[in-house]
Amino acid sequence: MFQNIADDVKQEEYEDVKELNKKSKIKRLFGIQNIILYAISFMLSMVSFGTELAPFGLAIFVATCSNKIPSGIVFIVAGIGTFIKFGSSGLLMYILTVLVFIALVLIFRPKYEYTQRNEKQKLGKYILIATLLVNIVKMFFTMFLIYDLLTAIMLSVTTYIFYKIFSNSIIIIKEFGIKQAFSIEEVMGAALMLSIAFSSLKDLTVFSLSITNILSIMLVLFLGWKNGMLVGGTAGITIGMVLGIITSSSPILVAAYAFSRNGCRYTK
Repeated sequence: MFQNIADDVKQEEYEDVKELNKKSKIKRLFGIQNIILYAISFMLSMVSFGTELAPFGLAIFVATCSNKIPSGIVFIVAGIGTFIKFGSSGLLMYILTVLVFIALVLIFRPKYEYTQRNEKQKLGKYILIATLLVNIVKMFFTMFLIYDLLTAIMLSVTTYIFYKIFSNSIIIIKEFGIKQAFSIEEVMGAALMLSIAFSSLKDLTVFSLSITNILSIMLVLFLGWKNGMLVGGTAGITIGMVLGIITSSSPILVAAYAFSRNGCRYTK
């Protein structure tokens, strides 16, 4: 009889621990860092180079997979942003690319895990191949043009590049307030990621002033204030070039962002 009572107590304790672990997982899933990441993923998925190259939603999804961050919600919010910005055809391409990517990972499993690095698993080649395959298959259902092939190659390479940037900078959002110091590469990558996300607000203005430019210049000034003029100037040039390409702005935008780092010298 006492053995049965002891077994019942152990079973109740096990159920309580299981319930606590479940609540803890849900709490972590909707923690402040993850909510910020979901918002950034949504904004990134609505940004493109011109009208055809939209690599950022795919890049941030694979970056979360590489960092072993729960990527299901990132996949959903990035899909919603893709649908809002690019319609059903863009959403279809996004879903197909993710499915091909998952199939490649399951068939050719990553062999190495780098526990001491931000990029826990090297998934770049998988998303590059998946993006290229989906866009090449698409050509068989339309008129084949060399331009389309070059665009597919460019999209694949661009997705790979920004995957590498996001996977090495997403730790700042993940461990903000926990980790005391970050490397210059992580800070620069996070700044670039935020500036690209801000560019989704390019159609919003306040008193004829672009919200994107205001937030991005504030970001450059903050980097220069916290990390010095070198980081501020480098971030200004990098952000200015990328935003200039995305928003099709004049080259003077690069000079404006680079010049803004000089303000850091006097505000520090």
